[in-house]
Amino acid sequence: MLVITQFEEVTHIKMSRFSDNVKPPFCVSAYLVDGLLIDSGPAHTAEELADFLKDKGLRIVVNTHHHEDHVAANALLKERYGVELLAHTLAVNKINQPHKLYPYQEEVWGYPILSQVKEVGSSITTEHFVFEVIHTPGHDRDHICLFEKSRGWVFTGDLFFSTHPNVVRPQEDQWQVIADSKKLLSLRPRALFPAPGANIITEPVPALEQTIQYLEELGHKVTKLHKKGLSPAEIVKRIFGNEAPLAELTQQQFSSLNLVKSYFKSKT
Repeated sequence: MLVITQFEEVTHIKMSRFSDNVKPPFCVSAYLVDGLLIDSGPAHTAEELADFLKDKGLRIVVNTHHHEDHVAANALLKERYGVELLAHTLAVNKINQPHKLYPYQEEVWGYPILSQVKEVGSSITTEHFVFEVIHTPGHDRDHICLFEKSRGWVFTGDLFFSTHPNVVRPQEDQWQVIADSKKLLSLRPRALFPAPGANIITEPVPALEQTIQYLEELGHKVTKLHKKGLSPAEIVKRIFGNEAPLAELTQQQFSSLNLVKSYFKSKT
């Protein structure tokens, strides 16, 4: 199912397999602006997305990273509309090779058809806009955001989800997420366009400030408890009380334990 809304020149496309549940964590957003599609969504909505994009002047698809809920319609859009497919250099081989999914990923998103993406440059130019490509590897090493300076738009992929996240995937590095968020904050954006969640953030500066403050304070708590000898599981219990319900639903791929462990990675 697709839910379509408009924000200025940007078409917001919310996608979900479940028609009665177009909300986190069961939906993902793509954005269409001036012939550029930012992320192509999951396999389960690929046909519907391709049908919607007919006669929309689509020319370029850029993937913010390689995860299956962001790339699965690539091949179909290339076949139908001859679009150019772009991603960060570290994402190219991952997107071009078969994905191995957990059961929840197969159920919610589905397996992508393989697509051949090319390396994105430092910017993407459309007829009316220029989008700066910003490497933001906190969520995953191949993750990028796009910044359109004249409009103050930042398309954040999966970097921004919530001002107070309590679960993350195992590959995340929260110290790097903090650094990435500070980089976006320095741009003083007018709007954030996140892939997860259902809403465009129209007051991005306070949202980013709150996120940075929360993650930094959480990191200091985790570090202090770790130095006292507490295990990651004990730290989760001390800070959050119990593991988040999403952990069981996602076979521990989105968990508070992963959030705690992510602070043990090298501080940026």
